[in-house]
Amino acid sequence: MQVKPRTAALIAALVLLASGCSGFQEQAGVGECAKQVDLNDTNVEMAEVDCSSQEAVYRVSSRERRTMCPTGDYLTESSGRSRTNGKTRLCYVLNVQEGDCLKPVNQYFERVACGTGTRKVAKVVDGESDRALCNGDDAKTYSQPVKTICITN
Repeated sequence: MQVKPRTAALIAALVLLASGCSGFQEQAGVGECAKQVDLNDTNVEMAEVDCSSQEAVYRVSSRERRTMCPTGDYLTESSGRSRTNGKTRLCYVLNVQEGDCLKPVNQYFERVACGTGTRKVAKVVDGESDRALCNGDDAKTYSQPVKTICITN
C-alpha cells in the first residue's frame, strides 16, 4: 500500500505533536504555577512550571470565558478561540512570599536574589484586598483569591 504525500505529512505532524516537539507550551490550570516564556516579549505567554521552582512567580487563579478577569491586578493571557465558548482568558496572581525579591521586566516580575535594582515583597495578606494595607508601597490586590501583596522599592 502506498501512502500519499499529504497523508504522510499529516501522520508526521501528529507524531511530532504527540511527542511534544511541536513548540507548544503547556498552559497551567487553575491553582497551578507558571513562568513567563520570554521576559522580553510584551505579549503575555506563560508555561506551566512546578510551584516549588524559583521560576514559579505566577499562579493561575481563574480561567474566564468572559472578556475580563475578576477585579484586581491580574496578569492576563488570552488563549485562542473555541468554536462554542469564544476566547479563554487565564488570570494570574503573583506567587510570592514575604521577603522574596523581584525584578520588574516589561509587565512581568522575575524572582531574583536581593540587591541593587530589586524590589522586595514586604507583606502578603490573605483574605483582604485593600491597597491601604501597603502604606504607600506598590500594592497588588486580587479578588479571587482575596489577597493583597505589598512590594517596596
